[in-house]
Amino acid sequence: MFSLFMHHFAAVAEPMIPAEEPDITKIDSIEDGFGFFRTLGHNSAEWFQREQQNLLAMAIGIGVTLVTVFLVRWFFRAVLLRITRKLPSELPTHIVEQLGAPVTFLLLLIGLSTCNNMVHFPGSIDEWLSKGFYACFILAFLWGIFRIIAVVDIHVLQKRLNEDHKLNKLLSDLIRRSVKAAVWTMAVIFIAQNLFNLNVTALITGAGVAGLAIAFAAQNTIANLFGAMSLISDRTFKVGDRIICNGSDGMVEAVGFRSTRLRSLDGTIWNIPNRILSDSTVENITERNSIKYAFTLGLVYSTTPEQMRRALRILGGILDNHPGFDPATKPPLYFFTDYKAFSLDISVTLWFQTLDFVQFQKWKQEINLAILEQFNAAGLEFAFPTSTNYIIAQNNTAQTSEGAVVK
Repeated sequence: MFSLFMHHFAAVAEPMIPAEEPDITKIDSIEDGFGFFRTLGHNSAEWFQREQQNLLAMAIGIGVTLVTVFLVRWFFRAVLLRITRKLPSELPTHIVEQLGAPVTFLLLLIGLSTCNNMVHFPGSIDEWLSKGFYACFILAFLWGIFRIIAVVDIHVLQKRLNEDHKLNKLLSDLIRRSVKAAVWTMAVIFIAQNLFNLNVTALITGAGVAGLAIAFAAQNTIANLFGAMSLISDRTFKVGDRIICNGSDGMVEAVGFRSTRLRSLDGTIWNIPNRILSDSTVENITERNSIKYAFTLGLVYSTTPEQMRRALRILGGILDNHPGFDPATKPPLYFFTDYKAFSLDISVTLWFQTLDFVQFQKWKQEINLAILEQFNAAGLEFAFPTSTNYIIAQNNTAQTSEGAVVK
């Protein structure tokens, strides 16, 4: 019905009678200027008189277009979304949500373009309107393509691949950005060739020559791009992991083409170039399955062998049955290991079966308090840096040649 209505009004439109357009480049005096505006006003009045019926048809067509667009938009929101939300899969709902706006915008452009053809605008105006509609059509298709990319990213890359194949989210980000960059490049080339009649082949050839010079000047940027690809392919880390690299300790917030953004534990943001991360040793704290904790207990040198054995038995009672350790795979280790300058040392190594830092601190506190309490109750004395000074008294005497002793 909509297309028949538009064709009807297009058919009744009167044929365009070309009018001589005033040339502003021929104005050489004030009289020429007045003549230009008189000619422009005369031509405009003739055009409005000639196009009255077509302008009325255009106004009615625009009204019909807006009503149609409103109804289609309502249909997407009130009908299609309700139907798709009842389906077991979320994919149809995501498609309707993402493509509703681009489809209605494309429908609006089709209606306005059809209405534009009902009126015979002067040559230059008609040419620019045609180019404007052409560019808007391309932008509408780009909008739809980007919305489709969003649907693919949400439904396929983030859900299915991440769950089934452990695909790193960084890879989905890189793919999405690469596809968007390629689509924008193709759109710019298409618009330049068709709207502005530019020689795209010559532009690409010149860009290739200039690209060599740019490549030498942007070696670090290219290295960072390949560094990002290396980090993703090796699956060194993913967004949300806590890593340590060259003294930088923080959570990975984003990985770009040039750098990786870390947020430290105190909230500081660090941007580390990808080439540095790919060439450095990266410690992924999140990927560990336990937290190691090693410390030393030093007892005074007056500790007897029986007291040392008692200290080891106390440690065994505290650590062997603690819920924070896995005795089958990583049992707690504690041994009398060293004679230090001022202490007899017991080395303790523990592996807490948790990745929760708060829980790790609570278990440490619990163990430290138990050691302190039970060692003090057993009379075991902790050592601290001390020194002992021995004073030797000397009796200064001298003997004379006669054998007499002189003091």
